[in-house]
Amino acid sequence: MAQAIQENITQLEDQALLIANEIFNLINEYTNDSSVSKFFLTDEIATACYGLTAGFTSVIYTPNLTPKQTVDTTMLSFLYALMTYGFNIYLKERSLRTNSAPYSLPYDKTVVRKAQKKALSRTAKGDLISTPLADNIIAIILENITTQMDISEFTIKGHRLNKRKFWDYVKLSLYWGYNFAEEILDEKEAQTASGRTRQRIAKATKN
Repeated sequence: MAQAIQENITQLEDQALLIANEIFNLINEYTNDSSVSKFFLTDEIATACYGLTAGFTSVIYTPNLTPKQTVDTTMLSFLYALMTYGFNIYLKERSLRTNSAPYSLPYDKTVVRKAQKKALSRTAKGDLISTPLADNIIAIILENITTQMDISEFTIKGHRLNKRKFWDYVKLSLYWGYNFAEEILDEKEAQTASGRTRQRIAKATKN
């Protein structure tokens, strides 16, 4: 029994490492002739992530950064990348779970806003979801940050970086991106199903 459990744990860790590397490699992969990396999201989703990341960035420092001070910080770019990474974790995990079932990300701002509100509501309630696989992938990322990054890179003159808040928001950025991705696809699928229902009703009425 103990051996079987250990084998499952090892398999999960190996799978997590594989997915973590696959997501990292997306940065250097492009769709067709696009100059935009596969790692990054649609403009509508990116804007939603970017806005929240700016808020995270501001409160990590004392005194808090103003919106103008936040814009050009390394911290903002870093947390945004982590949130995007979290989003990609969900997409990869979904692909694994559904045997690579097709999906599309929404361009409709209404769909994105609804998903964002749901993810923010989860955050406020402390009810963000995850899976053992996602937890393992995030643990790998956190370990890499711990061993390979120098936090002094984020120093801003006249402001003190709160290390506890830094790690809290690093972790939150990853988990929020993961949860936002789930809400995005749920909302998109619900909209698609609703559209099909309306279409069927219209046809039935016409007949």
